[in-house]
Amino acid sequence: MELGMAGVLLAATPAQAEACLDRETITAARVHEFETMMMAVTLRCKAIGTDIGPVIEAMMGTHRPIFAAADRRMRAFFAPQKRAYESYSTQLGNRYGGGATDTANCHRFEKVARELAGKPGVTSLGRVVFAMIDKPRIVGAVCAKP
Repeated sequence: MELGMAGVLLAATPAQAEACLDRETITAARVHEFETMMMAVTLRCKAIGTDIGPVIEAMMGTHRPIFAAADRRMRAFFAPQKRAYESYSTQLGNRYGGGATDTANCHRFEKVARELAGKPGVTSLGRVVFAMIDKPRIVGAVCAKP
């Protein structure tokens, strides 16, 4: 887990997209999906009168370099296919944007975000991302292990 998150963080300029999903791309997909989920939950909670936005923004700010590196990696992966990144992101948003939300659920997400906002670094974020996004929703063959 730690190496995958560190790989995403250190990928300042991601390698050219490969034909298969390598460990760093799968980790980036997890991070990107977690970010999308948190943003969608924020909107769903606000719609029912529970504003968790400031806590989510604080968490995003604390881990901005990791989220930015994951975004760069995903854009590089989808770059050969026109509009593929936008389609992928829209599908994730639609998946997490629908459904019912209640105040208790909003408070659970707020608690997770509050804890992450106070714990910078790949280890704390990695534990939560890997626990909440077991298998990212990205299509492609996984690269063979060397």
